[in-house]
Amino acid sequence: MRDRRPTMIGSRWWCAAALPVVLALGGCGAGSEDLVRGTAEEFTAAVASGEHDRACELLTERAREGVECSSLDVPGGAVRTVEVWGDAAQVRTSDDVLFLREPAAGWRVSGAGCRSREERPYECEVGGP
Repeated sequence: MRDRRPTMIGSRWWCAAALPVVLALGGCGAGSEDLVRGTAEEFTAAVASGEHDRACELLTERAREGVECSSLDVPGGAVRTVEVWGDAAQVRTSDDVLFLREPAAGWRVSGAGCRSREERPYECEVGGP
């Protein structure tokens, strides 16, 4: 009768084979950074091309409060850096700093047209950090 218990070699092979799948599905941050970058690029492109309704769709609900979508005008530029911390992110473009949140609907811009104020929180034309 054959022993069907897993061997150490079989267990090691399984772990080695499963590692790439776990890393791909687990995210390791790279997936989130790509999603944040994509949202930021889509937002800045929509603003630059005058697609104000589309740009507003990419804002969080809170960031949309008090914003006139038809006249949304914030700096854009090419994405330079992306930093993600759980469900929050900061994107620095060549002309702007954006803040993003990941509510249930996916990554959305929570602050745009943001400027650093030294030791104090950023000040944003739309929304905030």
